[in-house]
Amino acid sequence: MSKTKYKYNPQTLSYEEVELTWKDHLKKLSYHLISAIVVSVLLLFFSYNIIKERGKKEALLNNEQTELKLKEFDSELNNMLIVLNEMQFRDDNIYRTIFGADPFPDYKREMGALDNKKYSAMMDLAHGELVVNISKKLAILEKKITAQSISYDSVVKMAKSKEDLLQSVPSIQPVSNDDLTRIASGYGYRMHPIYKIMKMHTGIDFTADIGTPIFATGDAVVEQAEVMSGYGQMVVLNHGFGYKTRYAHVSEYKCKPGQKVKRGDIIALVGNTGASVGPHLHYEVFFKGNHVNPVNFFFNDLTPEEFEQVIQISSRPTQSM
Repeated sequence: MSKTKYKYNPQTLSYEEVELTWKDHLKKLSYHLISAIVVSVLLLFFSYNIIKERGKKEALLNNEQTELKLKEFDSELNNMLIVLNEMQFRDDNIYRTIFGADPFPDYKREMGALDNKKYSAMMDLAHGELVVNISKKLAILEKKITAQSISYDSVVKMAKSKEDLLQSVPSIQPVSNDDLTRIASGYGYRMHPIYKIMKMHTGIDFTADIGTPIFATGDAVVEQAEVMSGYGQMVVLNHGFGYKTRYAHVSEYKCKPGQKVKRGDIIALVGNTGASVGPHLHYEVFFKGNHVNPVNFFFNDLTPEEFEQVIQISSRPTQSM
C-alpha cells in the first residue's frame, strides 16, 4: 500500500501529492504511540483485576492445602505417640519384668521446661496454634524416643547377661536335704523360740548337725563373714541383679569377704551361734533390699512334687529356731 499522501485541490479540481515534513512524521508517530499506550493501559487494568482475583483464589487454595497437610502431620504425630506409649508399656511391664529390672524412670521420659518464648513467636505464623501444637509434640517425641533408646540399650545388656543372671539367682537349697525333712520353720509369722511371742520370721530354718556343709545357692561375691547380733556368725552373699542371701548361726566360715563363689561351693558349716536353741541354718533371701520367701527359689534341684511338699512343710505354723 502506498504511503504517499494526496490532497484535493478545488481550484484545479484534482488530487495533488502532498509533501510531508519531519514534523508531520513525528506527529503521526506520536498518535500511534499514544494509541498503543492507551490500549496497553486498558489491557493492564482489566488483566490486573483478573490476575488479582486468580491470585486470591490460588492463595486461599494453598492456605487450605497447607492447613490440611499440617492437620495430617498432627494426626500422624498422635499415632506415633500412641505407638511409643505402647512400646514403653511393654518395656516396663514385660521386657524389664523378665529380667527383674525396675521400670525405666519416669523423670527421664518427662519433658523439661518448655520454651514459651519460642512458642509465643510461632503464634504469629499462619496456622500458629496448629504449628505450636505440632512443635510441642515433636519435642515430646524427641525426648521419649531418646529415653526409649537408652532403655532398650540397657535391656539388650540385660539379655546378654541372662546367663550370668540364671547362674546368680539363688535357686538351690543351702543344705543337703534329700528327704526334705530338714525344714524346721518357714517364712512368715512364727513363735519366737526365746521371747515366746509371734514374730515375723524372715527366712527358713534347716535343722542339721553342727559341721554340716552350707552351700552357696548361686554365683556371688562374699559381702560379709562376721558376727551379727541375733544371727551369731553369719555370711552374706551378693549375687548381683538385686539378689542377696544370708546364712546365719554358722559354726565355721569357709569363705572370706571379697571372695567369688559359685553355686554349690561350701561357704560355711552349720552351727548354733547367736540367738539359737539348737543346731540349724537360718537362711534368708533379699531382692532389692527386701526380704522374700526363700522357698520360691528352690526350683533348681526339686521336682514339682517335691517343691509342693516344701511349700506345705514351710507353711506350717511351727516355732522358729
